[in-house]
Amino acid sequence: MTLDFRPHSQITARTDRIGAEDSPVLVIDNFAADPQALVDHAASLAPFPPAEQTFYPGVRAPVPMPFVQGAHAYLEATLREAFGLGDQVVVSGGWDFSLVTRPPAELTLRQRMPHIDSTHPGNLALLLYLASADQGGTGFYRHRSTGYETITEDRFDHYEARLKADVAAFGEPQGYISGDSPIFERIADYEAVFNRMLIYRGRNLHSASLAPDFAGSPDPRSGRLTLNLFLHFRPKPSVPARP
Repeated sequence: MTLDFRPHSQITARTDRIGAEDSPVLVIDNFAADPQALVDHAASLAPFPPAEQTFYPGVRAPVPMPFVQGAHAYLEATLREAFGLGDQVVVSGGWDFSLVTRPPAELTLRQRMPHIDSTHPGNLALLLYLASADQGGTGFYRHRSTGYETITEDRFDHYEARLKADVAAFGEPQGYISGDSPIFERIADYEAVFNRMLIYRGRNLHSASLAPDFAGSPDPRSGRLTLNLFLHFRPKPSVPARP
């Protein structure tokens, strides 16, 4: 089955600035022309295999490359403007359908707290909601003891040390996070509107907004289905001058 990207006829976009660090978050509603075709395709791939070597608490399956390429081409100019990427180019990425399925009692410590995907400012996360709003959206957070809302390379070691001390002081959090905690303060929260795409830098502290006792389904038609793209922008390689 070929699954190309076409924008919805009523697509809209806005760029929010969140938190004290004024981080951009791009919100695109009515993204894909036929989001149900994406759900149907994901259902044809079920059951998804477990997400290996990631913090993701669930299962994943690949998104068709024609959709990825079309969405990337359509969004590229908008991404450059919203995130100040200039003439940088995409050098790598990832693309999956994802379903949160891990029971709260089986979460690792890291899965019970907000996380980052990367410290690099050119790494963007693109998240398309393909489930109902009651399956949970996405929250962004500030680490209380450092004040950090983004974890950059030069902040990483300090953040990790303070986070370890926080867990020792307050105890390990339990279940999924969905709002303020003794260690983190939620600074923004986005509802999982069907066919909404949310785009942000991977270094922003974020987490799915799930009830602490959330019980996810492995069925793409009834579970918390999202389509996740990760695009890694880097400066264009310099061209050596001719001798």
